[in-house]
Amino acid sequence: MATSQSATLLQIICSSRLTIISRLTITRPMNNTAAHADRTPSHNDLELVRLVYCAIAMVQDAGRFGDRKVFIASLWTRMLAIEAKTGGTLTSGCTIEHFKAWLLRAMRLTSDGTTGGAPLIVLSRADLVPWMDPAMVAASEIRNDRTVYNFVQDPVVARQDYAPRC
Repeated sequence: MATSQSATLLQIICSSRLTIISRLTITRPMNNTAAHADRTPSHNDLELVRLVYCAIAMVQDAGRFGDRKVFIASLWTRMLAIEAKTGGTLTSGCTIEHFKAWLLRAMRLTSDGTTGGAPLIVLSRADLVPWMDPAMVAASEIRNDRTVYNFVQDPVVARQDYAPRC
């Protein structure tokens, strides 16, 4: 029987005041079998996704590239404004780098926790950089191994990207 070791995320990434991702865990088997990624969102994940979706709906013009793609930096700025206006604490103690780390994890979460479930966050990269604001592209960049992301897809416009994978 494989035992598992839980490592708390975000205690490493964020300050202790951050409430949104403070209890997320990744379970890794202790044996040599492939690690099973938990795709089930926590309550905090769902609250942050709700804030992301609300902020996406409010980002316009220079914060987007086309109607589907929202720059991560613009999204973060809008989220901070929403939180300041409503007295929210989801972003308290976080920086855009913390948010980017959460996005990388969140893009693997699904609505029902299964591999074929609907993704909660869909990221994409900037392919037409010469037609974009270079400062916005750079501020929005997330690097993960050999992959680069700059945008969160708008779930209202990019419905098929947010559809279940089965």
